[in-house]
Amino acid sequence: MLNVVSRDLNEKTKLVRARGYIPAVIYSSKLENSIPIEIYKTDFARMIESGESHDVVELNLNGDIKKCLLREVQVDGVKEGFLHIDFMLID
Repeated sequence: MLNVVSRDLNEKTKLVRARGYIPAVIYSSKLENSIPIEIYKTDFARMIESGESHDVVELNLNGDIKKCLLREVQVDGVKEGFLHIDFMLID
């Protein structure tokens, strides 16, 4: 399970990354609007290295567990860092 927090859309993504987080979003056709979130980059890197990313990923958003599939990870090839992550809600 990954702990995530709500993201303020007024904050620039460059600042989010500078704080050690990765901007992300949870989307679904069942949701009226997508949910902007941020994930601590070390936690996400551990999940990727463990191989858990191919299964259902549980995201803990302020105590609300959301089951999602990892749909897209945008990577900066030069700096070898994560730029953005898309999760699709499956509940």
